[in-house]
Amino acid sequence: MIAGMEKTSKISLLAGIIFSISCSSVDATNPVEESGNLLAELSGQSVFEIRGSTNLQGAIRILSRQISDVKIAFDKRARASSEAESRRFLDLIDFKLQVEDDRVVFKILSPSHAPWEGSDHSVRVEIFVELPEKMSIEGKFDFMVVNIGGPFQGVDLESGFSTISVERIFGPVEIVTTYGHIQLHTIKGSLRAETQNGKIAVSDIIIPSGYALLQSSNGMIRLQDIQGPVEAYTSYAEINAIDIEAPDGSVVLRTSYAPIKVQRVKGELIFETSYGPMEIVDVSINHGNSRFETSHAPITARFEEISNCELYIANDYNGIDLSIPRDISAVLVASVSEGGRISTRNLSLKPTVLNLTRLEALLGDGDSRIEVKVSGIGSINVNGQ
Repeated sequence: MIAGMEKTSKISLLAGIIFSISCSSVDATNPVEESGNLLAELSGQSVFEIRGSTNLQGAIRILSRQISDVKIAFDKRARASSEAESRRFLDLIDFKLQVEDDRVVFKILSPSHAPWEGSDHSVRVEIFVELPEKMSIEGKFDFMVVNIGGPFQGVDLESGFSTISVERIFGPVEIVTTYGHIQLHTIKGSLRAETQNGKIAVSDIIIPSGYALLQSSNGMIRLQDIQGPVEAYTSYAEINAIDIEAPDGSVVLRTSYAPIKVQRVKGELIFETSYGPMEIVDVSINHGNSRFETSHAPITARFEEISNCELYIANDYNGIDLSIPRDISAVLVASVSEGGRISTRNLSLKPTVLNLTRLEALLGDGDSRIEVKVSGIGSINVNGQ
């Protein structure tokens, strides 16, 4: 197989790796540095794969260019107790660029038990990659800050302790990291992003099929300008969603002990938190079974449209304030516990049940159903707009 690859591909190092090494004694301001370049000529390969190290910190920047090969520039930096030891650390780090079948593989190599691990010494690498835009990117690495600027045909990354930023991808995107933030911008394709203890921010996303899935253990999630269904899950952190269009799908937002803030979202809407308020502004529900739920914190919601759907809103030990279109066609059911209160304004209601703790009424032809419930002490206010 190696012989076959040699026939179909050519790998060359740019002549003369440049070394730049400090000649002074090493201290906190004088690390030893080394830099160089790698080049791989392509013959139909469509994937750039990173096989990273598990004990090197640093940064990787990948950009698309109008080129027909793969170019890499790298810098290695070490700071140890002596210049000789720093140089020895750098000698233990290597980079290889190889063509394997349908892909170009970039290997970041270091010992499995590196001498700088668990010490006061530091080693860092900086890597800059230029790729043709026809390629997709795959990778597995740890402890790297990664920044990818397309256009590229897809991204699939698995990492630990890495912050990852990706933009201008026209294909599937799948990113899994731990203890790092994820930022995605201008994506057209299927999308999955998962982190632990990190924030997720996505914007300018088009989902042609399926749905976008965003998950964090306890990091804030921000969503903006998304076309297509989306699901976002976290806990102990806010979810903020603006300008999402899912007219044929669902928008699912779930957290706990934190707010959900939504503005200009359309579709089937499922928002759930606990001990956190909901602030919902100018949303539209046009199908399905939507649900808003929290406890011990207020829900305020203003609707542009409620049609051909069922909507259930529930709260425990706090209030619900709704603003709905005056010309809505729906059955309204509102109930509170003893000591609670129900009020309506600016709506043409035809009550069928009316007492201190329950209201059932017809608005228009009753094409949709809105059920609002407060358990424990709390009030319900429904206003027409």
